[in-house]
Amino acid sequence: MSDKYKSEMKKTACLLFLFVCLVIKAKSQNLVPNYSFEVDTACPNNYSQIYYAIPWFVPHVNWSSSDLYDTCTDAINAGLGIPGNYDGYQLARTGYHYAGIIVYSDTINYREYLEVPLLDTLIANRNYCIEFYVSLAESFGKAISNIGAYFSNDSLLDSNLYHAIDYVTPQVENSISNMLSDTSNWMLVSGMFIANGGERFMTIGNFHNPANTNTQTVGITNNAYYFIDDVSVVDCTGIGIKEEDKDEVISIYPNPCASQLGITNYELGIKEIKIYNVIGELVYGSAGSPTQELTIDVGSLPKGLYFIEVQTDTQSINKKFIKQ
Repeated sequence: MSDKYKSEMKKTACLLFLFVCLVIKAKSQNLVPNYSFEVDTACPNNYSQIYYAIPWFVPHVNWSSSDLYDTCTDAINAGLGIPGNYDGYQLARTGYHYAGIIVYSDTINYREYLEVPLLDTLIANRNYCIEFYVSLAESFGKAISNIGAYFSNDSLLDSNLYHAIDYVTPQVENSISNMLSDTSNWMLVSGMFIANGGERFMTIGNFHNPANTNTQTVGITNNAYYFIDDVSVVDCTGIGIKEEDKDEVISIYPNPCASQLGITNYELGIKEIKIYNVIGELVYGSAGSPTQELTIDVGSLPKGLYFIEVQTDTQSINKKFIKQ
């Protein structure tokens, strides 16, 4: 093994270790390492270089071109820049990177996927909330609704060239009626499932053959290509009841919540409220005179799992709720 190879391996291991440490400290306990593709070993200068965003990889053993986009100079020169690139125009939802994959072709059944090992093995009978964001690339002529995530105990390595992996059923999938056709904004794909236990890998893509893929024509080509960012897997066991136990110090209700979220703390009062999404972004903050109960309008928040931090005069208490 050459000294240069050893040096690159050491650099990769250090970057991954640093990222894992940051994730473990995050409020959301996201089980997806490098969830927004920010940790990379090099600037992409060609297609097919998703493996630069460690530890993401492509499950097809034979050739398949899953891509990494970046704001660095080499990526811009190679047409893989952000926000403008050969495939479209989109700002990163978080940071300075995102991924891109072809999810549909009606000519040769071509597919691309993204796969990643999770930070921890999923536990049997626990409920997990899954979220990731997609944006349709303008340079392609099809939009689809069949994008989902499949969880497996072992890597979903496939030797059938670059064809659709249509022999598995994704545990989480976008609604077939929700056409993912927006080229300007990031669209949320989300869902929940109960783990069988032992799942260690997540694969993102379209798991349907052309005949079973719901498509919409938006241009002149026969392919659909999506940018992907901000992927999360969070244990949300116990969330989704109508109202939390009134014997607890803090009560939030209803849960799930569509618009108005009530919060009560009759013992210690409420001084400040902060709400975070599953990747740790602060999406709501409010401070004022201490009170024992209040109502928050969360109607503008996207659907998904959220973490609420209630600050009293003496301590900080954390809860979770689902926005419907």
